[in-house]
Amino acid sequence: MRSSCRKPGALTASATVLLSLGLLAPAAPAQAAPPGPVVIRVVDGDTLEVRGTGRVVPAGQIAKVRLLEIDTPERGACYSRQATARTAELLPRGSVLRTETDVQLKDRYGRYLLYVWNERGVFVNESLVRSGHAKSVLYEPNDKHWKTMTEAQSAARQAKAGLWGACPTA
Repeated sequence: MRSSCRKPGALTASATVLLSLGLLAPAAPAQAAPPGPVVIRVVDGDTLEVRGTGRVVPAGQIAKVRLLEIDTPERGACYSRQATARTAELLPRGSVLRTETDVQLKDRYGRYLLYVWNERGVFVNESLVRSGHAKSVLYEPNDKHWKTMTEAQSAARQAKAGLWGACPTA
C-alpha cells in the first residue's frame, strides 16, 4: 500500500501540469487585515482625528474618535494642557492605531467610540487614567474595560498622580 505523505504545500504532479498550462491558478495568499486608523491630530486629551483604513473607520475617511471610558479636563480647565500633551505623546501624528469597539460604535455627535492601543502596544485609554491625565467615566452600555479603568483610577488617586495632585477639585 502506497503512502500519500507529502510536504505541506507540495503540489501533485497533475497540479503542477495544470499550473504550467494555465488551467489552474495558484492559491491567493491570505489577505492580511488592513491596519488600524492613522492619527491626523490630537484634538484634546480624549479626542483625536484619524484617517480610516477600512477596518472600523472607512478607508480614506477623516473621522473623530472619542476614547472610551475616560474623560480628560476640558480646554482651559486644570490639567487640560498636560492631558492633551500626554495624549499627543502617546499618539503622535502619523502613527497607526489598534482599535477595539464596544456596544456602541458612534456617539450622538458622530464620533467613533474606541479603545485605542498605540504602535508600542500601550492601551492609551488606561494609560491616561493610570497617569492621572484622565478620569475613568462609564458611558453605558460601553463597559468592556471598566474594571481596568477603575483600578487604574484608584492607583492614580492614591498616588496623587497628575490631576489628582494638581487640581483642587479633582
